Amino acid sequence: MPPQDMPFISADDEWSPLKAVIVGRAEHSAFPSEPAHMMAATMRKEYLAEFRPHNPFPADILEKAQQELDNFAAVLEQYGVRVYRPKETDWLKVGGYTGAMPRDTFMTVGNTLIESPFAWRCRRDEVKLAYLDILDQLSSSGSARICRAPMIVGQDTIYDGLANGITGDQPNGDQPNGDQPNVWAINNSRPAFDTADFMRFGKTIIGQLSNVTNHKGVQYLQAVVPEGYTIEILKTDEGRTTRHIDATILPLRRGLMVYVPGRVTEESIRRHAVFRDWELHPYPFVPKERPPPSPPIFMCSPWLAVNVLSLDERRVFVEENNVEFATWVKEKFGMEPILLPFQHVNSIGGSFHCSTTDLVRLQ
Repeated sequence: MPPQDMPFISADDEWSPLKAVIVGRAEHSAFPSEPAHMMAATMRKEYLAEFRPHNPFPADILEKAQQELDNFAAVLEQYGVRVYRPKETDWLKVGGYTGAMPRDTFMTVGNTLIESPFAWRCRRDEVKLAYLDILDQLSSSGSARICRAPMIVGQDTIYDGLANGITGDQPNGDQPNGDQPNVWAINNSRPAFDTADFMRFGKTIIGQLSNVTNHKGVQYLQAVVPEGYTIEILKTDEGRTTRHIDATILPLRRGLMVYVPGRVTEESIRRHAVFRDWELHPYPFVPKERPPPSPPIFMCSPWLAVNVLSLDERRVFVEENNVEFATWVKEKFGMEPILLPFQHVNSIGGSFHCSTTDLVRLQ
């Protein structure tokens, strides 16, 4: 398809050939700061003290993370992918988190780009500060639809009643009718989700409840996706999947998916009709912590290893130190791993899937 004829927004899955994408920026990123019960429920215990207001990530990590993102964007362009970048923003100054993780912020469903109604207050102005120029470009196409998050009027109630009722060790659960205690880090008083809690499988979108995604968020998402799309919630191990589904399941191509045992079972996956005929493979290794001189992974578990980005059904971007995973998908599934440095981006909260929003995938 000639570039001038390519749609600005069009994607129905995670693996079709990638043609347009947003790649994040790392400059001026700061440790997110939310109420203590949220940080305890979602962050690693050994680094909890870092998650306080106006605390920047180490400067050397941010400098190298930005270099890694710039290199990633350049490589994508070499493969013929149209790349958009958010505006450089001083997140430390405005009390925000980062522009490096657009997967949390937006999701493409068909011809629609959907903005997250974030639970985290420190991310509330992320789109206004960094992404409006991109939205203006995308909306210039008459066929593209931009769905902005609903505005919160008055005081936000998303944490009400929870400040003293949760620790990072408690099992998590959420009840849509309020009949049982809510031990997620958010309540169900308004719609909330990160788009990284959802993945596209054609007309079926698979998601999960988490410490940043609630039932009202799922209902809201179902209301705004284009007609014909259905949201289904995957049963995951609630104590281990604190947020974001893209470190739990990894669709490599149509009909083939890797999942993280302990976080989700094959039985739970098979309950969804879309996976009835799929090959499902448990990831056979336990990722190891990277010792110094690798930078610390402040916000994620080592299962970030499965947070890869598909260029198409054959090629995937993998962190260059993740040789065990790269070798496995190459030998077992015939995939072609594209190894790039990304450990400093990993350090501030994500990997290749987290740091992108795919805008166009052409089947």
